[in-house]
Amino acid sequence: MVSEGGNGFIKKGTFTNEIVWGSYSYIFPCMNKKAQVNFKKGMFLFGMVRKDSRRYLKNNEIVLPKKYAQIEYRKKLDENLLGKIAGADLNHAYWRIAYKLGILSEQTYVKGLDERFKSVRLVALSTMGASKKYQIVKDGKLTDETVTIKAARCDEGLQEVYVLIRLTCYKYMAKVKRLLGKDFLCYKTDAIYYIDTKENRLMVRNFFRQNDLLMKQLV
Repeated sequence: MVSEGGNGFIKKGTFTNEIVWGSYSYIFPCMNKKAQVNFKKGMFLFGMVRKDSRRYLKNNEIVLPKKYAQIEYRKKLDENLLGKIAGADLNHAYWRIAYKLGILSEQTYVKGLDERFKSVRLVALSTMGASKKYQIVKDGKLTDETVTIKAARCDEGLQEVYVLIRLTCYKYMAKVKRLLGKDFLCYKTDAIYYIDTKENRLMVRNFFRQNDLLMKQLV
């Protein structure tokens, strides 16, 4: 299509690429065949997530927590700590938090736990009300120009729902960082690393347990 010298738009994503040509939109998977099959099987989650989120918006006012960084590092690292580091990684963090906040129904939450749908549940949450940024194709050639298509007004609230989920996750990480104090090393989205001691492991594990979050120990 591009070789015909027409005009259009292209958006490259983690799981799919999209070409908009004339009045048509073409979606091309960019995953291996097994991942493509699982993604297609889990597409039903998109509708369930949006339905649950709209219900949540109807009955709740969005109050965003304080904005914390998605990634945080300890300013100075001691090279002698090498080999003495442990960590905790939250299991399906955004999905679990969305359920805990009452955004997702139990039915949606349970259906999304199928490991085949890991990619689908991430995309189903992240694309809620999201604006789309495309590269512009002119005369059949891909340019460096871009255009952003904003979310429809009716979906603006969905974008806030996703922001609420993300910021809640970072808030948990920031709290654990404070608990660890000088033993904190770094956190990245839903995983946190620290100096490995029995006391620190227990403290981190208890914090997530008290907040009804699931985790796995990293060594």
